[in-house]
Amino acid sequence: MKKNLKIIIGLVLALGCTNEYNTLQDITFQGGYVAFTEEPDLSFNILKLDTESFTGTLYDSNENATNYTLKAAFGDLETETLVDISSFPATISFTIPEILAKFGLTIDDVDLNDKITFTAVVTTPTGVFDGRSPNYDVNNINQGGNTTDRLKFPGHYNAMDFSFTFFQPEGVKIRGTSFEEVPIGLEDAVYIRNGGNDETIDLVNGENPPFVDYVAKGTGKEDELGFDSEYISITNISDNSLGFSEERIGVFSLLEDYEAYPDGVQGFHSEDADGAIRITFDTVHVPAGQENSGVSFEIFFGITGWEELDGLHAYANITTDEEEGVLELASIFSNETENTAGQWLKIDSGYQKGIRSYQLVIQIQSGATPESFDLDNIIIYEAQEEQ
Repeated sequence: MKKNLKIIIGLVLALGCTNEYNTLQDITFQGGYVAFTEEPDLSFNILKLDTESFTGTLYDSNENATNYTLKAAFGDLETETLVDISSFPATISFTIPEILAKFGLTIDDVDLNDKITFTAVVTTPTGVFDGRSPNYDVNNINQGGNTTDRLKFPGHYNAMDFSFTFFQPEGVKIRGTSFEEVPIGLEDAVYIRNGGNDETIDLVNGENPPFVDYVAKGTGKEDELGFDSEYISITNISDNSLGFSEERIGVFSLLEDYEAYPDGVQGFHSEDADGAIRITFDTVHVPAGQENSGVSFEIFFGITGWEELDGLHAYANITTDEEEGVLELASIFSNETENTAGQWLKIDSGYQKGIRSYQLVIQIQSGATPESFDLDNIIIYEAQEEQ
């Protein structure tokens, strides 16, 4: 029996390798699937969108496609048919401005986290195949497409459902701070505050660390930014008491919750403030002629129970050639805070156009439970290409 089985398998494989009689192909239903001949570049420099372009060569991998159409989506916007092809191989190409124009947009409408998604429909003699993945509802009715996710793995060069993403090249620091120049004390040192426990007031340094204020030593690239801290009373943030008298708040070198700081060996720490600590950094001016700049910092939320009013609000007061304004950076509270706790999280504005100065403001607030925050690696940066 085993001998006969081997003979049958060998016959099937032998027949399956001939063009005239492909047994495996005859007994397998093949849908429409068009792919790229090689992996195209799908990520584009957000600073050069005016000159970035896409090119890809399509082939009919199942040799049964009679037509291939392609549309694109950007958020809630969708284009008409961009591509309509009935013979393969075929090369498609377009610039990023051309695609954006189909949505009625320009390169100024694109942010770093945006995405343009392309979806194809392939027609064959046996049916029409949508490039989207199947999506079955509770009634087991497919609300999506016909192309399995497995065909979209890297290496398949899938041209059925793909996306353009955007990246920013690494910036060059204009100014910043990692709190390395600020003197520190022992790990269990506490900041003894001025004013009443729940009084909204500008905080001032005591005679000994931890320090909550710092005056910059200079204005050079390597001189760390100065900063000023204040306490903000927030009604109902704590069920027990409001404010604090002595807590670990200010610049420390602590490695209790993590193995290393993102930069250096010090950072700004705050815990159990029963209110908000607002830190305002020195204003940083962008070099003349530089049109692309940004601001970033890193935050570590301790692993504990976070409540509705606990979290972070960060923004930058900015100026342009015409006006003053506010650039919102992050607002992270409640469940979102808890979901990101236990790891360093980078907050980054991405490149902004035409800003002439930044004044970063970070407000961290918590109630009665021992929530903790650590800040590090504050950077105001510019684009390398335009130096």
